Amino acid sequence: MYISKIALTNYRGVNEQRTVHLEQLSSIVGKNDAGKTIVLFAIATFLDIKNFPITFSDFNDIDQAVVLEFDFKDENISELLMTKLKSKVKKADGLEEYIQDFIFDGAIKYKKVAAKVDKKFSEELVLVEDYQQEDLKGLYLKSDEELNALIEVYEIEVPVQGKGRNSKVEKIKYIKKRFAEAERTTFWIEDDTKISSLFPAVEMFKADYGLEADTKFKTNSVSEIQDYFDKEAREEDTKLKKVESEIIEEMKNEAESVRRYMQDYASTLKSVQITPVVSWKDAIKGVDVSFQFDGDEKFIPMSHKGTGYRRLFMVARFRYLAEKSKGNNIIYLIEEPETFLHPTAQLDLLNALKELSNDNQIIITTHSPVFAGATSLKGVVLCIKDGQSNYSNALRDNDTEFLLKIVDELGIKPSYNLRDHHEKIVFVESPNDAKFYHLLCERLIDKRLLQNNKILVLPFGGGEDIESFLNIDYFDSSNRDLYLIIDSDKMENKQEKQYQRVENFETKPKSKAYVISKSCIENYYHPRAFERVYQLEKTHLIFSVKMKM
Repeated sequence: MYISKIALTNYRGVNEQRTVHLEQLSSIVGKNDAGKTIVLFAIATFLDIKNFPITFSDFNDIDQAVVLEFDFKDENISELLMTKLKSKVKKADGLEEYIQDFIFDGAIKYKKVAAKVDKKFSEELVLVEDYQQEDLKGLYLKSDEELNALIEVYEIEVPVQGKGRNSKVEKIKYIKKRFAEAERTTFWIEDDTKISSLFPAVEMFKADYGLEADTKFKTNSVSEIQDYFDKEAREEDTKLKKVESEIIEEMKNEAESVRRYMQDYASTLKSVQITPVVSWKDAIKGVDVSFQFDGDEKFIPMSHKGTGYRRLFMVARFRYLAEKSKGNNIIYLIEEPETFLHPTAQLDLLNALKELSNDNQIIITTHSPVFAGATSLKGVVLCIKDGQSNYSNALRDNDTEFLLKIVDELGIKPSYNLRDHHEKIVFVESPNDAKFYHLLCERLIDKRLLQNNKILVLPFGGGEDIESFLNIDYFDSSNRDLYLIIDSDKMENKQEKQYQRVENFETKPKSKAYVISKSCIENYYHPRAFERVYQLEKTHLIFSVKMKM
């Protein structure tokens, strides 16, 4: 389950409601003090108010309540709700109809309200779809008597299934069937069924504190140990079982000794029983992390080490979680992951975060083009402060405009260093395209395209992400001949958009662009090539053969 949208009202630097759209892997970019971290703390407080309580500084206006509204999505949202609510009803008939009233475009909408400084919210509400008709409002909040009255007034037939009375959800199922065409609306209700227990856990990594000070690392490490204890305790013939047996036997011996001594004072005492309650999950109360480097005489606690080492520990732990696929259904909030990290460690962390985001949600704030550029355009959030913090995402019709704003905020430079002797630059969509055009030049004109002193070939990605956009745009003023070769993308019905890209490109000085008539030309093979490789007889094929490598 992940957060697809949040709406903040009266929270820190946000006064009037502001909305943020998020993906499985999201980057929040913007200048210092624009309000990037506000999003991280809002999420942390929403999911774990005990460790991230509401304080005075969280209120933009202390006389108004803080309101946090979140949308949670999951591809199995109906199944999750079904599992959760089944335990709340005696019969499951009607439960599917009940669940659908909580789902809006594949998401659960949830609101938490904080009216004062506290470690708990004043209200926790979930949005449901309901009827506008007065006597039908709040069906699931009505008593059995009120539902029976509706059934009688509107002469609704409710078949009796099984023994005993029909459950409330069963009755509501048939009431809803009777009023299938009635006008519907939405309203917030108290989360009496504790739907919030389905929400992910959260870990937060601040930019300026040590790992163990500002995250639940210790808590989660203890949980891993407890999981091990639980598994071992359930199985027979394990070390834990043997230790448990020895403890019980020792307590029996102690009970017998105590019995003998007590009989000196109470002669009628027959027996004493001492029963140990063994709970291995409570055996570990905390976890400490220490390092010993060359030159250290002893282990030194992580809190005594520099921030750089603590961030490196974070990188290593994320790589471990990604490798072991641990931490499912956790949202990781990371403030400026590039801070104090060598570029190599940044790359390792980035790869780990990408892997981990397959099963968990990762939300970062960053000034780094490396991290922002690795996020899909949908996952980039731009934060700008203008009186209050404002957040924007790319829309279908403003991709280019949005990317230019990101460029301005991050000052992104492309990852290529131009050499002065390159007279021409050829942009192609991928390394495979570059190899294909290189082979074409070798075979047709006996010239090299790659490793050419006068021509620089740059694969720009072919997409519309930040890096793809800028690796072309950056060279506008390079005073070199620029060439763009792109596929038609007609198989994806994007041919018109490709021609528009060519037209835009040719507005640059000394630029020429081409849309080839085929899609993925580097994956086409001539029929004669198949005949040669597979030693086939020559045929008179009149069509081309396309084969994916």
